[in-house]
Amino acid sequence: MAFKQYKISELIKDISMGPFGSKVHKNNYVKTGVPYLNGSNLTGFKLNEEKFNFLTEEKASELGRAIAHRGDIIVTHRGTIGQICYIPRDSRYERYVTGNSQFRFTCNEKVMPEFLVYYFHSPVGKNKLLSNTSQVGVPALAQPTTTFQSLEIAIPGIETQRKICSVIGAVQSKIENNQRINKNLFAA
Repeated sequence: MAFKQYKISELIKDISMGPFGSKVHKNNYVKTGVPYLNGSNLTGFKLNEEKFNFLTEEKASELGRAIAHRGDIIVTHRGTIGQICYIPRDSRYERYVTGNSQFRFTCNEKVMPEFLVYYFHSPVGKNKLLSNTSQVGVPALAQPTTTFQSLEIAIPGIETQRKICSVIGAVQSKIENNQRINKNLFAA
């Protein structure tokens, strides 16, 4: 299996920070609309869609570059740093607004979003992701998008990525199914 070394900047099409903190307030939340992400949505490999706050379509449109879509990856850069997940292609919503402590990016054809997320959940990947952490005040990644794009990783070809993601995805599906069963049993 051949691996090739890349800078993250060579693996992404687009990257953007979430909205500046003063652009979204609790009084912007509505009952339905565009989901506004927070750390509780980034607890696993895939976006956790159990609970959201929502913004109006108009407010979300004001935050254009902070909009994430299916297939995008979301990373927490401040607070509970290092959370990383992808938005699955079968997600409940077509678009989401990243939180003000997050950034989002879109992968190019060289890497599968799932593969990159699995990598950054591994001990080696987590270490790389957290390598430029500042512990002064609130934990944060220094210059998050710039630092992230400069990380170097070795990845296999796309076909090998597909095989790896297929195996990990199957295991993850079984885990998720067992968690649903346990939740239902506990509720009964």
